[in-house]
Amino acid sequence: MLAQAASAPSLAGLQTMLKQIGSGLSAHKETHGATPELTAAKHQLRDWVEARLAGVDLGVDPRAFAATLHGELRAAGLLCDDCESDNWGYVDDVRVERAGGMLVVITAFGIECGYDESAYLYAWTGQQWRRVWDHERTTYTLKDYLPESIHDVQVTTPDTDGSRLIMLLGSQTVCGGAFKNLYTRAWRLSANQITPVLDATVFGNDGYPPIDGRLRRDEVLVKYTAGGRLDGDPHTAVRRWRITGNTATPIDPIAVRPLDFVLEWIAAPWDESRAHSESAALQSAHAQLSRTDDAGDFPDATLKCTSGDDLWQVTTKLFEGQKMYYRVRWTMPITFSMVAVSNMPFADCTLKDERGDAYPNVFNVVR
Repeated sequence: MLAQAASAPSLAGLQTMLKQIGSGLSAHKETHGATPELTAAKHQLRDWVEARLAGVDLGVDPRAFAATLHGELRAAGLLCDDCESDNWGYVDDVRVERAGGMLVVITAFGIECGYDESAYLYAWTGQQWRRVWDHERTTYTLKDYLPESIHDVQVTTPDTDGSRLIMLLGSQTVCGGAFKNLYTRAWRLSANQITPVLDATVFGNDGYPPIDGRLRRDEVLVKYTAGGRLDGDPHTAVRRWRITGNTATPIDPIAVRPLDFVLEWIAAPWDESRAHSESAALQSAHAQLSRTDDAGDFPDATLKCTSGDDLWQVTTKLFEGQKMYYRVRWTMPITFSMVAVSNMPFADCTLKDERGDAYPNVFNVVR
């Protein structure tokens, strides 16, 4: 028993190791001070958590277990209460949650201006918790080191073949402006292998959480706050993928209001906007409207059209340009397509309707 206790993973020396890595910050600015030695530190903390997991059963309370870990990290001097931006030498609290009958563990290591977070998934074998999946950033180069904040990990229940889907939502962790890269990733977990299914990056507002999502056996659905493009005001953007086997295919919706749809339609490359256009002839208008300066606004209210219950008009005025009018088909609940673009208002689009400005909860309306 004494021999086992002596060899059990511990936190001893972890802070010293982290301080030593952080001392080389000036030589590794391109990776925010991180070097391959950080992987060893990540694994020491992971192994320590797993040693603690070995002592709990299937009914473990994640919150109580995380509180126990917090106490030991605090006693080891690894938590920092007054770090402002440089968190080197410290870790953040270990988060523990249940997902799909499994346990999710998220660890966080301080780097220059933020934390580098890793996620681990554990399945109950009937006697103990066993790690079946992990997500770590362990390539420390300017191009490939992408430390992230992990906001959510979701897991489906087993499919008929016993496989599951795992979804991770994260965001760029290092200092920056109000907008950052947001990540949606998914894997298929089977008895024999882990297969990447989806890896998508968007640019969105760094709110809390900056990205929110829902995972089903055949679908990934996320929403986030995108830039206003025209008037500077942010808007809600939606991304949805149909999962077939190990393939993810983009499907509707991409927005929740006609105005937001116009923003998405203008901003996307034509090969994407074509899928949301009712005529290939709209390509020329799309090319003329595409801009990189994001200048302009929405001078008029979104209006309902009388010639079709699903038709709406959105108006833009790009910088130093004339007003442009967009005829949008809104198929309930939130599927949109571009019908026409004109420099003149559509004669039948005159009705004010509060639905045009409402923000429905995408997770409630998309079944």
